[in-house]
Amino acid sequence: MTQNLIRFPRVTGRLLIGSLLLSSVLTLCGCENSESITTYSVPKHESLQSPEFLADYQRKHPKPERMIGLVLPRPANLWFFKLQGDLEAVAARENSVRDFLQSLTFSAGDKPDWVLPAGWQQLPGNDMRFATLVLDGESKLELTVTKFPSRPDLPITDQVVMNINRWRGQLSLPSIDGDDLNQQSEQIPIAGGMGYLINIIGRPQPKPSAMPFAASQGPRTQGTKTEGGTERNPAAASEGPEFDKPEGWTEGPSVMFATLSLQATEGDSKVGITVTPARGDKLQNVNRWRGQVGLMPLTEAEFATTAKKVPVGSMTGDLYEMIEGDRAIFGVIIEDQGQMWFVKLNGDARLAERERGRFQEFLKSLRLKS
Repeated sequence: MTQNLIRFPRVTGRLLIGSLLLSSVLTLCGCENSESITTYSVPKHESLQSPEFLADYQRKHPKPERMIGLVLPRPANLWFFKLQGDLEAVAARENSVRDFLQSLTFSAGDKPDWVLPAGWQQLPGNDMRFATLVLDGESKLELTVTKFPSRPDLPITDQVVMNINRWRGQLSLPSIDGDDLNQQSEQIPIAGGMGYLINIIGRPQPKPSAMPFAASQGPRTQGTKTEGGTERNPAAASEGPEFDKPEGWTEGPSVMFATLSLQATEGDSKVGITVTPARGDKLQNVNRWRGQVGLMPLTEAEFATTAKKVPVGSMTGDLYEMIEGDRAIFGVIIEDQGQMWFVKLNGDARLAERERGRFQEFLKSLRLKS
């Protein structure tokens, strides 16, 4: 019997794969209920960051600002007039600032007087600042008025350059030397003398972080209410000092080496209060604090007359108040049987002024444990 054999063509691997792909394409094309393409909105990179990250980024990368500053040497003092802030807002007020400076006069006691431009407001001064002038307009701008005693051991031009470099450093600008003074400042006659005016732009130095380091603190014990409404910390000596916590103060972020960290806030403004066992030279530490707010260091002679005696529990401390622009430090140094302590209020200048009384009451209640 003869068998009829059906022969199929030999299918190679390449031909088989091509046939399968063609079949898949034809199937997709003939499908009536094909799925539609879906689009998604993906957040930008910036919106994925936490508020804490964005705040820290803005702190480390501040926007450029403009500063108009005048150093005015007088027989016994150097007077400083400084306005710093938004580029356009400061530039728009340059003429009114110049008019204000040209109105300056001085009494026999070297006390300045002036004519305030329309819309300006004068706020009271303090031991470190003669006056704060709030300018008109929506932008929050303040012109600060301060003074330092002249140094007989240095030529006036050297002192002017030192203070201009202090301001330039606050805007991250390089220092100048005496030969650059005439090119880097404008000399204008004011109140019978010669003032040195600068008009500079730079990026402000980053502000200190609210929590620069993590501390190795033990657990904190919740305080109990006293009759006066304050809160007493009954913690043992190993956990930190004892104190009466002023109303409105709360526990603050950990700070390296500090045995106690508190804070007071008002809106976005904040001051931190720390108690830290310390060591080292007192003058060097005070000048370090002064540098943190942008003030010139003190000489030995100036340092000897700067401190105020304040009660700290059963002891006495030396209080140093440092205010420059919107930054303030109230620092107290206490020495007790070879142990040194720093009690420091640090932060927004306006809030520091508001908390001055509470800070003094806190010092009176403070019982340090050596």
